[in-house]
Amino acid sequence: MSPKSILLLAIFLLYGLMASAQYTDKINSNRPGTSQGAFSVGNNVLQVEGGIGFGKEKHKIFNTKTNVFNFDYSVRYGLLIEQLEIRVNGRFRADGVIQTIGANEEKIKRSDFEINTIGAKYLIYDPYKPKPKKKDTVAANYDSLKSWKERYRFKWKTLIPAVSAYVGANFISADNPFTFPEDQSISPIFVVATQNNWTTNYGGDWAFVTNIIVDKITTENPAFGLIMTATHTINDTWAGFAEYQVQKSDFYSDNIMRLGGAYLFTQDLQFDANIAFNFKDTPSIFTCSFGASYRFDWHTKDEIIEEPGLEGGIKEGDEEEELEGEEQEGEEGEFDEFEEIENDSLKLEKTPFINTFEDDDFRDDLERDLDERRTEERLERERIEQEKVDKKEGKKFKKEETRRLKREAKEARAAEKAALKADKEKEKMIDDIDAELDKMEKEQGVDQELDDLDKQLKELEKEFGVDEEEKTEEKTIEKPKEEKQEKEVDVDAEYDKYQQQQLKTQKAEEKRRKKEEKKRLKEEKKRKKEAEKIKRNKEKDPKIDQDIDKELEDFD
Repeated sequence: MSPKSILLLAIFLLYGLMASAQYTDKINSNRPGTSQGAFSVGNNVLQVEGGIGFGKEKHKIFNTKTNVFNFDYSVRYGLLIEQLEIRVNGRFRADGVIQTIGANEEKIKRSDFEINTIGAKYLIYDPYKPKPKKKDTVAANYDSLKSWKERYRFKWKTLIPAVSAYVGANFISADNPFTFPEDQSISPIFVVATQNNWTTNYGGDWAFVTNIIVDKITTENPAFGLIMTATHTINDTWAGFAEYQVQKSDFYSDNIMRLGGAYLFTQDLQFDANIAFNFKDTPSIFTCSFGASYRFDWHTKDEIIEEPGLEGGIKEGDEEEELEGEEQEGEEGEFDEFEEIENDSLKLEKTPFINTFEDDDFRDDLERDLDERRTEERLERERIEQEKVDKKEGKKFKKEETRRLKREAKEARAAEKAALKADKEKEKMIDDIDAELDKMEKEQGVDQELDDLDKQLKELEKEFGVDEEEKTEEKTIEKPKEEKQEKEVDVDAEYDKYQQQQLKTQKAEEKRRKKEEKKRLKEEKKRKKEAEKIKRNKEKDPKIDQDIDKELEDFD
């Protein structure tokens, strides 16, 4: 290695020691994508990530169809310092290949580990670490809080990503069906990972990760890859991602697209799902995967870096923690600015006293003034945050109220439609009952029977009516004779007359009884028909009992 390369490497390592890795309260997983972020999991944190996938591949030239099952795993541990992480990862794959040769199909099963890698990742550069400035940042930050332009303008420095390097070793078994036949059992892999984090007031949090991969560089079949992953945090629990992967080698080359999302179940547990597909047919790929990540958090020391100027003011009794330092400019007793001192405590930026000959009153006034300014800034920041929260809650309340009114109006319209529909169904039911009754009468011949009974009654009335008229005429003719023979009373004639009257009375009573009997039969048949109709309607719809009872009362 040349002296220039050694010097460059030493500079990078020394600069990396000045960077600060970001341990987060929530789990920071590489899933559901295949890229790895620039930041480690944090010192003394163990994280396990894994998932299963199912898919199909079709090769147009070889005329094969493959059912794919794979299981991937990753174990990450933050070792010694925040910037360093060791990692063990791999993927197991099992295939069922159906190859068509002519009219025959051949089934082949194969399974093995596609990759098994052990390596370490180190954070070289972190642009998100706040740096102290030699100016009055309290006043500057206060001005930025009041300025909309300063708060919402695009900051070009956010385009500078965090950079980390990963060095590892691949381990593959002999006669592996998923690797190049001449590959060595152990080969190196190098990855340069960059990460940009953006937080917007309207679009939420975004992260853009890029991996540049150089794999198996010492073998006869080196592989090169590029992975670009964009992740968007939708809310506190849901996030979506899109990933594009390019891999190039003499053994296999492809462009793969992945889409999916993740759900944060707890601070240390995340579930995810994704689909993957490519843009060619030699072979075409479609895979659906599900996975989870879990963190064993043994991180004890929180390395929190407060933003300068937002510490909450100076408290009494902190004079003993002052940092020693002096700087004098201009004439004696006049100072233009104070140097900010970085401190691990929550009380950063405590003003050092530049001249030792100043009296205590001057120092007390100076500290009191700084404390008031910091307190005003903190209160202003809290007021702005509270206004945002109130505005957000107001919009949420208005939206919920609008939804409630719309829902009530919709329910009222639905109830009105249901009532109209019920009325129509009731009318239709009554019409159906009438039609059914008419049909039953026509089928059973009840009307015809009633007509026959009426005809018979009329015939009987006609018959008995004719006899009475004849007897009346005979009586009229014989009356003169009887008047002449009044005096000659014959007992036998009186008896015959009495028998005739009795016979006449008996016939009239029999006629009346038959007439009443037929009328009763007619009413009874009609009632049976109505009872059968009611019974059928009850079986069809019990709700119309009251309507039918009402109809029967009207009929009676």
